Amino acid sequence: NAHIVTNMWIPTEHEKYGVVLASFRGTVQHGLSLEIGDTVQILEKCEGWYRGFVLKNPNAKGIFPLSYIHLKNANIKNKGQFETVIPTEDSVITEMTSTLRDWGTMWKQLYVKNEGDLFHRLWHVMNE
Repeated sequence: NAHIVTNMWIPTEHEKYGVVLASFRGTVQHGLSLEIGDTVQILEKCEGWYRGFVLKNPNAKGIFPLSYIHLKNANIKNKGQFETVIPTEDSVITEMTSTLRDWGTMWKQLYVKNEGDLFHRLWHVMNE
């Protein structure tokens, strides 16, 4: 009898909410595409991966590498299948996150248009 080892997905206790640090294309089976700055709700974890969804699109669930996520503190309501997370972060961080997201969009457009010098100037500003 060959034992088939299946990866066990374990519901997360404390890892419930986070911000995406780097875009993820979701090119694995059941992979979920993530954009930098997205906020995610985490449902389960397994060997370096989370399963969850982006808060702005809760119907699309999938997996993504846990190394792409910066965990945040959050309060959980209705623990279990229909739980919701309420971030406990302050408004400054929320503001910074949305600013970074806007910059990411601008940056991508500059890169696609091949505005190399502008792209690098923005890169320097972001790294100050």
